[in-house]
Amino acid sequence: MHCMPALSSLIDQLPIVLRNDLVRVALAIGAFALIWLLRNLIIRISRKLLQRLRVMNRLPVEVAVRDILARPVRILTLALALDISIRILNPESLVLQFVFRFTRSLVIIALALLIYGLISVLTQSRARLYSLTGVRVEDALLPFVRTGLRLILISIGLIFVLHAWGYEVTGLIAGLGLGGLAVSLAAQETISNLFGFSMIVTDRPFVVGEFIKTPDVEGVVERVGLRSTSVRQLDQAVVTIPNARLAAAPILNWSRLSKRWINFTLRINYGATPDQIELLLERIRAMLYDRDAVDTSSVVVQFIDFGENSLHILVRAYVNLPNWLEFTQERERINLAVMRIIDEIGLSIAYPSRSVYIEKLPAGIQPLSSGGPVAGASGFGPGDHDQE
Repeated sequence: MHCMPALSSLIDQLPIVLRNDLVRVALAIGAFALIWLLRNLIIRISRKLLQRLRVMNRLPVEVAVRDILARPVRILTLALALDISIRILNPESLVLQFVFRFTRSLVIIALALLIYGLISVLTQSRARLYSLTGVRVEDALLPFVRTGLRLILISIGLIFVLHAWGYEVTGLIAGLGLGGLAVSLAAQETISNLFGFSMIVTDRPFVVGEFIKTPDVEGVVERVGLRSTSVRQLDQAVVTIPNARLAAAPILNWSRLSKRWINFTLRINYGATPDQIELLLERIRAMLYDRDAVDTSSVVVQFIDFGENSLHILVRAYVNLPNWLEFTQERERINLAVMRIIDEIGLSIAYPSRSVYIEKLPAGIQPLSSGGPVAGASGFGPGDHDQE
């Protein structure tokens, strides 16, 4: 507001009658009233300038003018009117210094209000923020972004106002830095959880209602809070996990499956012939190809190995049923169909067994086949099986 250094000297060059105190007061009042009455004209001019700069193209004009320009322009007009009026009156230096500091504070407040309004409009919605700035922010984070920007603005504005009144702000800034450091150390866990919340909301590894599995918990997400997340387990117990811990853990999200897979190995008895195995493979493949829910491009039915006790048949396929209950029902139908095919071909599923052959029995022990008494703990005769 020191943009008019020649105003006082100009007044001193006026005729004596115009330098009369009453005339000065009248001029000051007149100047103040004139500038105050012109405030609406200034708002309209500002609006036209913004429209020419195409700043208003993406915002509702009424909202922007009312919430962003109106109050700051009124305050700036008041500051300008006071500055000109006090220069016309030319009071004592103490009064003049007080008014100058006051008008400077008004200018700082007006600019702060203008930026405050811009923050409110820009962060009103994610779509608006992206359309105006190109910055993507999740809806859940918008309140925190808005509040953080406002707090920073208020802090900076307060520092400038104190500086305008002659206060030393260097020590205040240093004190705020030390105080912030102490608070951050004391609230380290809380801050970590807040950052964890921001990462969960930004990366979206899960949302409320999805079924997840972590090293700590498995269940349905019921709530995502600032400090912690609540998960209801399969036994219906609710587990609360700090966000910092959850954000750092590997998360398996079962709810985002597009398909599930069937993967098992059939173990067929060694008594099966090659023709029977070929027929078994063909029948199982045909059965899987005929099922609507099965992704036919993923079907794998192969004779893969000679096991210790059985012939191994790998059966693998994806099922286009992400819902767990629907998938288990389809898997049940496939398992029953496989059992029927095995039974129709005349094969049987093997189970782990072991054959123990004893060449020579200790003295006093008769084999079971001879009908003699059995002694000892073995209880096996030649060729008998210990079935596990």
